[in-house]
Amino acid sequence: MNGPLVYFRTHLREGMHALCALVAFRQDERAHDLAERCIAAIDELWSADTGWDNETSKTRYGLEPDENALVSGLARIIGPLVNYFRVTRSPCALGLALRIKERLLLDTFVEDGRYDLDIHGAHTHSTTGVMSSLAQLAELTRVHARLTRVRAFYDNGLKDISDPLGWVIETSRDDQNPGYLDRGEINNTGDIVETALILRRHGWTEYFEDAERIFRSHLLPSQRRDIDFIEAPPFPDNVDRLRDVAARHQGAFGFPAPYGHEPICAPGVKFNMDIVVGGVGTLCEAYRDLVRFDETGHHVNLLFDRHTDAIKVASPYSHACLAVTLKQPGTLWVRIPSWVDVEQMHQVPGAQVVDRHLFVGDHPVAQRLELPFELTTREITLHHRSRDIGVRLRGDAVDAMQNLGADLTFFPAL
Repeated sequence: MNGPLVYFRTHLREGMHALCALVAFRQDERAHDLAERCIAAIDELWSADTGWDNETSKTRYGLEPDENALVSGLARIIGPLVNYFRVTRSPCALGLALRIKERLLLDTFVEDGRYDLDIHGAHTHSTTGVMSSLAQLAELTRVHARLTRVRAFYDNGLKDISDPLGWVIETSRDDQNPGYLDRGEINNTGDIVETALILRRHGWTEYFEDAERIFRSHLLPSQRRDIDFIEAPPFPDNVDRLRDVAARHQGAFGFPAPYGHEPICAPGVKFNMDIVVGGVGTLCEAYRDLVRFDETGHHVNLLFDRHTDAIKVASPYSHACLAVTLKQPGTLWVRIPSWVDVEQMHQVPGAQVVDRHLFVGDHPVAQRLELPFELTTREITLHHRSRDIGVRLRGDAVDAMQNLGADLTFFPAL
């Protein structure tokens, strides 16, 4: 207040997300004009070769730019630009996204997929957000080579900051307080899920299993549903931010450890509204991919309960078995997880196994099809900077986990 106008390049992403929503759902002309002027200003002030023109930023716009690197700054806007282009077909938006992408592929998202703290930066949500943004751009432009770069990072560098359940350390600094080493961020987890969904849609069959495991074992358990532990703060002078704090946080997402809401030795529990936005956005993307019905037939991708005008799916996690009932005729494809014995699938009449999918060419409408597999139990170890954490999985859901005596845990103790 009362000082020079400061803007944070890291927040260009959030600003463009907001403008895109106003344009898409309210047809807001002011938002459209502001978005186009924002893109034009970036084109004027940023070059893929020389970076930002800080002098012009100060003299022409009165801005004191922050010192973010590309990944934690401008590159975060790629995903919102893709969404904005889908809504408006703005050539300027797509052109800017492509120019930023080309710069990223030079030395950031490289062929071997490595993670480099000096290049990617310590803010891991920026890294995962740019990863998912590049996947969205590759899907939009239908350039398979760009997706291979995303996949290389997903399979390699991402492992330096995440675990198999989709937990991602909030900051990857080497000098941080040990109390933060178990603290993650659901925005980051959501980015992994959304990237996995895109990779699978473009031919790599294994990534739907990643998405389901992450959903069942980290993202959904970390949603704040029980609010009994939240004490109401004093409510002087009707300050709105202190009103109904517990009820307003129900359903929120935050910064969990793999085992619970409150990481060991952390100074507190946080549920930020910007994290809620990321978590809910990922829920929406995954909901679209639970089942699909297209020219190739019915596809059961994630093994959740789902009931549409084309199909009804009963999940093996909430029923005695996985069961599918077609409501419209068509071939049926059901994803078979890697932990299922494929030989069991040969018991299904008229079925064959194709690329880890059960394929049924002509199943009658309205006839329930039950698939004979168990949710097998296996144990894995999460290797974190702070400690190893033992986990027992049942199917792709956590059955029990070491919780180190923590409070507000998600699972039974292992």
